[in-house]
Amino acid sequence: MSREESLPASVKGRVLSRHLVQQSGALCLHYYIKTAQGPVLVKVPNAEFLCFCATSSVDKLLSSPGLGYVRTKALTLQNFESQSVTALYCQSRQNYRNLTRAGVDLGIPLYESDVRPEHRYLIERFIALDVEFSGEFISTPSTDALPVFMAERARKAELDISLNAISLDFECSFDGELYSVGLYGMSGEQPYEKVIMVGDASAITQSATPETDEKSKAAAYVEWVQDERALILALVEWFNDYDPDIIIGWAVVTFDLALLFRRAEKLGIKLPIGRGGEQLSWKVADKFRPESLSLPGRVVLDGIDWLKAAFYRFDSFSLESVSRTLLDEGKAIHSVEHRVDEIAQLFAHDKLALAHYNLTDSRLVWDIFNHTELFEFAIERSKLTGLELGRVGASVAAFNNLYLPHLHRAGFVAPAMATSQGLESPGGYVMDSIPGLYQNIIVLDFKSLYPSIIRTFLIDPKGLVQGLSLPDSDTVAGFRGGRFSRDNPILPQLIKTLSEHRELAKKESNAPLSQAIKIIMNSLYGVLGSRGCVFHDARLASSITLRGHEIMKQTKVWIEECGYKVIYGDTDSTFVWLGNDPLEVDADTAAKGLVEMVNTHWRERLLSSMNIECFLELEYESHYEQFFMPTLRGSTEGSKKRYVGAYTQQSGELKLVFKGMEQVRSDWSPIARRVQESLYYRLFSKQDVKLFLQSIVEELLSGKLDSELIFSKKLRRDISDYKAKSSPHVKAAQIQYELSGNTSLSKRGAQIDYLMTVNGAEPVEYRKSNIDYQYYIERQLGPIADPILTILGESFSSMNSNQLTLI
Repeated sequence: MSREESLPASVKGRVLSRHLVQQSGALCLHYYIKTAQGPVLVKVPNAEFLCFCATSSVDKLLSSPGLGYVRTKALTLQNFESQSVTALYCQSRQNYRNLTRAGVDLGIPLYESDVRPEHRYLIERFIALDVEFSGEFISTPSTDALPVFMAERARKAELDISLNAISLDFECSFDGELYSVGLYGMSGEQPYEKVIMVGDASAITQSATPETDEKSKAAAYVEWVQDERALILALVEWFNDYDPDIIIGWAVVTFDLALLFRRAEKLGIKLPIGRGGEQLSWKVADKFRPESLSLPGRVVLDGIDWLKAAFYRFDSFSLESVSRTLLDEGKAIHSVEHRVDEIAQLFAHDKLALAHYNLTDSRLVWDIFNHTELFEFAIERSKLTGLELGRVGASVAAFNNLYLPHLHRAGFVAPAMATSQGLESPGGYVMDSIPGLYQNIIVLDFKSLYPSIIRTFLIDPKGLVQGLSLPDSDTVAGFRGGRFSRDNPILPQLIKTLSEHRELAKKESNAPLSQAIKIIMNSLYGVLGSRGCVFHDARLASSITLRGHEIMKQTKVWIEECGYKVIYGDTDSTFVWLGNDPLEVDADTAAKGLVEMVNTHWRERLLSSMNIECFLELEYESHYEQFFMPTLRGSTEGSKKRYVGAYTQQSGELKLVFKGMEQVRSDWSPIARRVQESLYYRLFSKQDVKLFLQSIVEELLSGKLDSELIFSKKLRRDISDYKAKSSPHVKAAQIQYELSGNTSLSKRGAQIDYLMTVNGAEPVEYRKSNIDYQYYIERQLGPIADPILTILGESFSSMNSNQLTLI
């Protein structure tokens, strides 16, 4: 029996990458999948570009000169204007470009023209990550080559296939010449460690540099190569041997892979590090971004992007900062700030120490991914949305993936563009606060408020189109003229399914899945409110946000009818003051009673007034024993989205929670954030505030706190792109760039550490002027001290002149 005859007629796997390939005048879909037996390339022949056009416009469109062959098919589908539509198919990229250009020139809308064939094939079959293809294997050049499967059909599957990953990190000279590459992963239960290093092993053995445990271990995992060319070739061979499914790193696309590509190009070396010997390439020349990367058969996950996608927040997303915060461990180097120079020194004089540093960086990224469960989060997100594994952002694409197949089965195609009609939806409800110092504040939150509103009030793009032509009795009223059909709405059903899956994930303690669902559910409103989404309609978004306003206002009324005071409300949270006497009322009992009352009122109200089932659910979020709501600066009016709360932990320690204050903002100096936390701790602990402030100012003026005066801020664009250079960090960056000659310090993303001096902002490394201590007193300490001093009948300016005798 031949190899091909012994293989099954179906193959199941996890989709790693998707491609549309044009060969010999025909389009073919390529899916690189990971099966239980290994990687397979699946080919789906006879692919076509597809879009839709109103049937009444087809003849005019196709009469446009130079189109080429366009296949048409009459459908029972219609657009949102209730016109019948025809499917248009093209068998080449050029024909499709000609077709879409003709549509624009003639003003004829083409529906769903931006959905690529390799994605449409999967989403129309409700396939996200796991798939089963039916067809047959075809012969391959050798038993070592990637197996190729020619598919005839595909269907959704549920699989548990593990993917092997590697953490990759390059070290290089100032001008980009490669020194080494660190590779870290797991081989079974044991760590996999490898560094490919330019150098001579015999010279290292004879080195007089002292040995350490780290260097002794490094000698075992270093592969020595002659030069940079040999390093790149050895890495290509390594990819062929180790064959990872996933590559992770820190800025791994924009730095490491981009650097590898540029150095290989400079040396005239090809990079066949994709599956089946496919080349690493970029879809747009010189645009080294994740969306333009092409690496067939492999997934690339950047640690920074995925932490942000999972809603992690850090003052700095540098590897040093994040690893210190999450792992309590940092880079294996003496000076992170001067690491470029130190790396060069290590390469010249202590390559084993450099290897240890290189591998440590790779391991730190791996440990961060494990600690935050980013591997699992990325997989669950792809399973839920149908987005390519590794694609971050793309909330609009995720919405389309979820919505379009249901919309087609309901008889509609998506609109060609967003509808606004000159109206825009307001944001979330934010109540005017009642400033002051309180005891016994409880916070009541509506669980997933916007998704719950969508589900309860049947808010749905298809439902809006249908509802506008139905009698009022057959619809649920929205806002700004919106009315929604009660008949099989799509979006509320998707919310229902996601909600049920999230509850199951919580019961099973599947945190990555629960978080992925939460983020997706909360993004649905944002998508409908975005002009970048073709389903955007102000009547949709307003029917969500204005309903939220109504719910928050009515909830406040019901709570205050119980004798309590609502001092603030924000989007989905209500802050209730129970009174300053903790013995008068039990906070937990009162909160649970209010939750039950409000939820019952909403269920009864919506059933009786609108005949709909209520999915709004108020929850008891937290209890602050002490709470401070500040005023706006220079005003008696209460602030919004800014407060400090305190509660006693089980250990007996007082825990402070800051919202919107300088404490949680990275653009304030470390001294301001530390002093603010200390001030509120003293306020809530009934300790002396004024004496503390006096001691801080005295230490500041004596120069003892200089290390806490450094501002750190990143450039959001290249220095040359800033029209005005008045921002302190931009001025400091310009000085640093000019004096150092380091062009990287003038580029977007460069972190600038600077101090405010008597001559303005100056970079820390090149400061020539005296520190302007008065600036820190007036601009940093004053604004954070005044809200507290006001409660005590003082002001920072009066203390400044009367008690602290500041100059």
